[in-house]
Amino acid sequence: MPISLGMGRSTRTLRVALAAASLSAAATLSAQNAPAPVSRADLAWRYLLMDANYATADSAGRLSDSTRAALNRIFDRSTLSFFGGRFTMTAAMMDTAITMASPSYRYERRVLPAAVMIDRRPARAVREGLTARLSRLDSAGPLAQAIVSAKARAALLVDTVSAERSAEFLTEPAALAKAVGAEVAALEKGRNPYAKAVGDLWRTYRGANGSLVPLRVIAPRAAATQPVGVLIALHGAGGDENMFASGYGQGIAARLARENDLLFVSLATTPFMTSAVQFDSLMAVLGRDYQLDASRVYVIGHSMGAGAAARLAQERPQALAAVVCLAGGAPVTVAGAPPVLFIGAQLDPIIPAARVKAAAAATPTGSYEERANEGHTLMVRGGVLRGVPWMVLKRRLPSSP
Repeated sequence: MPISLGMGRSTRTLRVALAAASLSAAATLSAQNAPAPVSRADLAWRYLLMDANYATADSAGRLSDSTRAALNRIFDRSTLSFFGGRFTMTAAMMDTAITMASPSYRYERRVLPAAVMIDRRPARAVREGLTARLSRLDSAGPLAQAIVSAKARAALLVDTVSAERSAEFLTEPAALAKAVGAEVAALEKGRNPYAKAVGDLWRTYRGANGSLVPLRVIAPRAAATQPVGVLIALHGAGGDENMFASGYGQGIAARLARENDLLFVSLATTPFMTSAVQFDSLMAVLGRDYQLDASRVYVIGHSMGAGAAARLAQERPQALAAVVCLAGGAPVTVAGAPPVLFIGAQLDPIIPAARVKAAAAATPTGSYEERANEGHTLMVRGGVLRGVPWMVLKRRLPSSP
């Protein structure tokens, strides 16, 4: 069952697909006669199923405190196993945790296509045709960043899909090829196909020092006609730009952003760990594509992403209206810092709640809350449900002359 993240399916369709997959799966990976090595794709599918089942059980009030605590502990152990490169053990722990949230769960391994065909042509041929057209355009002119995005999107059209790169194994090649074809045609006419574009798009921009930064941009309808605020989301270690957009509570952050007329931007976090200049590059790109409300720029980050969010608050305080740090972060002490909400998780073995609380205490504009009976990763859904409504009440006042 193919699942598309920002390539042609809505988040609602994703939820339906995940639910159907959970109900119809026939056997666990361990029950297969000759199981293949566990790949990043296998873990990604499991994570999405875990995320969906946990959110459903939590919303329905089916989790007792003891079950919630046990489930979170097992899932966090699987996270530590993942960081250690023990993917088979990670998969087994995730299966155990998912079964606690949804007893009927069985994992069905998705087999990636051996050869991707688009309109009876190899995907490679379609990609090469689009890339050739893009190579004839002025890549240093006003459409430079749009061309960077179109090239990156075309590059996802591959004959053999990588099980290690989520942007490849989560896409729908035919829909993507059609979309990129239209984008290239617009660029050939001198138009930016991403300007005021609404909906969900996987993109790339060229940031500081020439780095290429992948991101998901999910724009509300209001973005086509009026200024909108921005919600920047930064994932934790081991994740990628799809985590906040489609995971972490089934993309609850993206939904809340849309409901509040915010441009939702979920990025690869690593480039933001070293320099706030990446933020400047990002805002310049977004500012060319959309009308932005500078008084409503918010950042939310989880774990490693919380550390990056705190750094942005420290280095670009005048640009941000509010920041939320989930299961991580660092003290923000600069004058004029935005309000920062730190949310820790009671059972977190990776970044203990006491450490998050200490960062909040050392932040003059900081406040602290704690998620009971939850651990490092599954706390994000509840943290987002608390943090985003808290942020959108804040506005950044213009600086005094």
